[in-house]
Amino acid sequence: MAISPLHVSLLTTLLFGCASRSTPEADPARTASPSVVNAPSPTPTTTTVATTPTAPPTPEATSEPKIPTDPFTLLDEQGRPIEIYPPLTVAKHAPIVVALHATCMQPSSVCDAFGSAGRDGSWLVCPSGNSTCAGEPDWNGPGGTKAAFLAHALSTVDAQLGALAEKHDGVLLGWSRGAYAARDMLYAQVIDNTVTPGPLPPLHARFRGLVLIAAAVTPSASKLRAVGIERVVMAAGDYDGSSETMKNAVKVLRVGGMEAKYVSLGKIAHVWPSDFEARMRVPIAWAAGQGD
Repeated sequence: MAISPLHVSLLTTLLFGCASRSTPEADPARTASPSVVNAPSPTPTTTTVATTPTAPPTPEATSEPKIPTDPFTLLDEQGRPIEIYPPLTVAKHAPIVVALHATCMQPSSVCDAFGSAGRDGSWLVCPSGNSTCAGEPDWNGPGGTKAAFLAHALSTVDAQLGALAEKHDGVLLGWSRGAYAARDMLYAQVIDNTVTPGPLPPLHARFRGLVLIAAAVTPSASKLRAVGIERVVMAAGDYDGSSETMKNAVKVLRVGGMEAKYVSLGKIAHVWPSDFEARMRVPIAWAAGQGD
């Protein structure tokens, strides 16, 4: 069969076209997959390993702060110290023993000398007075003024201690002028033997015991009972001018149906006893409701 020029042209095109369709060179502009070009860097993936689920921690493990063991200091609204001494034994919701210092002195000057007294399952809290004397804290003014100041200081303590401290069943203690201040603060909320509400949390909700040291006071059993006081301790040195008044005050309180006792601080006058811990540790614990 004769091959026409047209056939030759078609065969040539087919042969050389197939040769030219070998594997093409890669196009640099298309080396990446179209779905990845101009996309942000992918976020690294995290491999999850299946594990056995664990139970969540109990509320006690997360809600209860650690109980401190060393004394520490907070500041009141005037920027002055509130000394805090933790319980000697670990105790959740421990009550507080509030100690009011005497005239013209720092609270630590008194409370550092307590030793273990006031710390048997209790926080010992020593605030500064509401006034100033010779550049040092002092207690002064009407009972309501002093009560409001103390209530504010105790709210600072509450905020710091939280559930570690009980807000009831505590003891209010005062030495010398601090004893007069303690009486005035409790009386400030009582009218005709009835508690009257105040602008701040009432002190009567906090204390079951009262300890008055070296002050010629004769508290009223009915007024103290109205603010929740159940036990009273009176204490003074044998040569302190207040001792006889305080001994008689115990008799009056007992007649009024109040549990009360007198404690001798030894053969001293109006000074702090060197053996305070030995003489007062048990009576303070008694005022807090421990023992008979």
